[in-house]
Amino acid sequence: MTELRLVEQQIAVMQPGKIHSPDGIVDCEVLSVSRSGARVRPLGELPELGRLYLAIRGFGQLECRLERTEADAADLVFTGDAQSLDAMFQDMLDRFGDAEGRRRYLRRSVLWPGSLKGDGATVDCTILNMSLGGAKVALAEERSFTGTVTLVGDRFQGLAATIVWKSGRVLGLQFRADTAQVADALGEALPAIKESMLVGAAR
Repeated sequence: MTELRLVEQQIAVMQPGKIHSPDGIVDCEVLSVSRSGARVRPLGELPELGRLYLAIRGFGQLECRLERTEADAADLVFTGDAQSLDAMFQDMLDRFGDAEGRRRYLRRSVLWPGSLKGDGATVDCTILNMSLGGAKVALAEERSFTGTVTLVGDRFQGLAATIVWKSGRVLGLQFRADTAQVADALGEALPAIKESMLVGAAR
């Protein structure tokens, strides 16, 4: 079976944001976002070198660097690991993308009860949506986790995951297992996603 891979796609965002640098904070308008970077319209000077963080409401801070400036726009390249960027982009697609894009990325809203385990603690949560690559959950109470966590639902066994972004009590998770293993763990919980995986493999 061929593993599904995300196709590079840009999402028109048109949202205010902030770029944090060692020199301070620059307000900006986020024009578009892809899995690998973002195009922004900064309202001030950006340093050409050094680590930057792009903050978009609801998605925390995304580590990046300045690739180039062009007229009044700047292109930023995200510097996180590929799996984390995939999960981040899927969540942005859920919020800003069109229906066709959401189907391509195979993320489904579910609203299932669950729990998140890590650091010797277990916190109840609501699973807001899931894909073969990750999930978005809302914790019942504020909690800071470090390292690997395990997402447990009443419809599937535990799935090890990494927290790739946090906004209040809402977390974006990237599953650590490959898509085939996640599909096996989900069983028949998400048949539409599993069916789409088979269709994608046949193309």
